[in-house]
Formats: sequence, structure tokens, C-alpha cells
Amino acid sequence: MRRFVFTAIFTALSCFGQGGGAAVPAPAVAQGPANAGPTNRFTNEQLGVDVDRFIGYPTAKAAHLSHGTLLTHSILRNGDPNKPGPQGNVLEYRKELVTATLLPGSETPLSTLPDAFFFYVKSGEGRLDDGKKSWDINSSREKELSMIMLQFTGAPEAKNELIVRDVPKLPWCEENAHWNNASRCVFSAADGLLQGERIYLVMLRPWSASQPHSHVPGTEEIWTKVTPGNAVMLLGSELRDMPENTAYLVPPTGTLEHSNLNLSKDKTEWWIYIARGPAPVPGAPARGGRGGGGRGNANPNLSRDTTAATIVGKPLK
Repeated sequence: MRRFVFTAIFTALSCFGQGGGAAVPAPAVAQGPANAGPTNRFTNEQLGVDVDRFIGYPTAKAAHLSHGTLLTHSILRNGDPNKPGPQGNVLEYRKELVTATLLPGSETPLSTLPDAFFFYVKSGEGRLDDGKKSWDINSSREKELSMIMLQFTGAPEAKNELIVRDVPKLPWCEENAHWNNASRCVFSAADGLLQGERIYLVMLRPWSASQPHSHVPGTEEIWTKVTPGNAVMLLGSELRDMPENTAYLVPPTGTLEHSNLNLSKDKTEWWIYIARGPAPVPGAPARGGRGGGGRGNANPNLSRDTTAATIVGKPLK
């Protein structure tokens, strides 16, 4: 069970997750463990895929309350991605992806919850505590706390603790993945997620695109844009605008390719990348490897060591 409380005082560009695990080395898994080669030989219409069902825009949703005082707007929700259904209800393994806002001077009650939660703090200031320790960054009560929140069932190995990371202090763990993606690995199996389950922050430099590729059934790959302004997503044969806080699930058809495009010539774009592959087949060869940009040998500047970015809580008095 998980206990936590936080008030409106937290640093921007920080991530914290609930769960944990033994300190074991994380596997070197690149984005998309179930990638296929060029597979888009047909249009979305010919494939019978309505890609808009897999896209979520939180501005179009009503506000709801979570954790007592968090104002949330739903982006994507649990559902069957392989069958027709409501727009946005496509998450096979997660319960909901939302924007979450804590107003200035507000606080959530100390709670015991059955699920795990991942929070990406986009802006604002806040303080977090779990009843025993606190992560006190600032004492201002003038700025609201703006976050992306993911709710899911924790892995069996997860511990009942908070893990808080300062994203800018994370090392780069991938370069040139799918042509141009550079990644910081935020949470992995070493933090109590399932093997092959991971959460990255992915950067795409100006005037660049990621390589189109598809994913097989059983793969859940979610892309959430966290920078202001507009980028473009390619889903099969169609393009869509991707403003801030928009997310999409890659349709797991094995045939429909996806790509992110940064058409700006002077602005870097960032995405939260949340992924889980299909259950491994006994005896099948392992997939994956670090994005290396064609260097051959692994780049020694890449690392998945999160020690320097992990913020230790202070004991409550």
C-alpha cells in the first residue's frame, strides 16, 4: 500500500514514482522491444484502424478530483486496444493517464492507496511527504503545481516507498534511438517496475523526426508531449497535431507505423515515454539494445545509473 501527501511546493521537471525494488542492474532495452521493419503498405482506412481513438486531448475532458484535492483531466484510459471502443479507452496495462493540478495553498490528505502512481512535475513548486520523510524544495504558496499522472497496478516486487528523481540530473541513457531520439531513463525494473517496463524522458531536436516503426499486439507504448507548443505525430497514413499534454498509444497492430516530428527549426521538444512489451515467449531470443547512432561500440557517455538524480527525503520532525 502507498502513503503520500504533498503541498503546492515542488520543483519543475522532477519525477517521482511509488514502488521500488531490489537494486539490480536494469536491462539494456531500447525503445520498442517489439519493433517491426517498414510495414505500412496500406492506408489506415484499408487497415480498418481509427487512429483518433488512440489519441487523448485533456482539454476536451471535464475536471475531476483525485487524491482529495488534485484537479485532473483525463487523457487516456483503460480499455481494449484491439477492439472497437470509446475514444481514448485503449490502455491495456494502465488504468489512466491524466493531467493533475494542485492549486496554490492546497494539499492532499495522507492516504493509503492500492495502486502505484507516477507523477511528472511540469511546473510549479511543491513539497512531498509520505508521513515519515519529506522532499521540501521551496516554501512558496503562490504557484500551482502542474503534473502528468499515471495510475497503474504495481509490480509484485514493488516496495511501499516513494522514489523522487531530479530529471535534469539524470544521465543520458540512449542516443539516436529510432534515428534521432535521445533519452533519459527515469524508472525501470531496478525501481520495482516489471521486467521490460520503463519510463523515459525523450528529446527530439529541432527539424528532426523519429524513425517510423510499428509494434505488435501486447505492446503498450504511450507518448505524452510535455513541452509547450505544437509538434506533429504520424500514425500510419495520417498526420495529427500534437499540442502540449496530448498523448497517444501506438496502435498495437504490427502493421501501423508511428513517428514523432519536430517541425520547429529552433525549439527542442520533449515527451514522456511509457512502455511495456508483450510477455516474453519461452526460448525466444532477447530483443533490444541501447540506441547507439551507428557507433558500433557502446558510447561510454551513456548510463542508466540514476544515483545522482535520486533525491533522498528528509525525516519528518
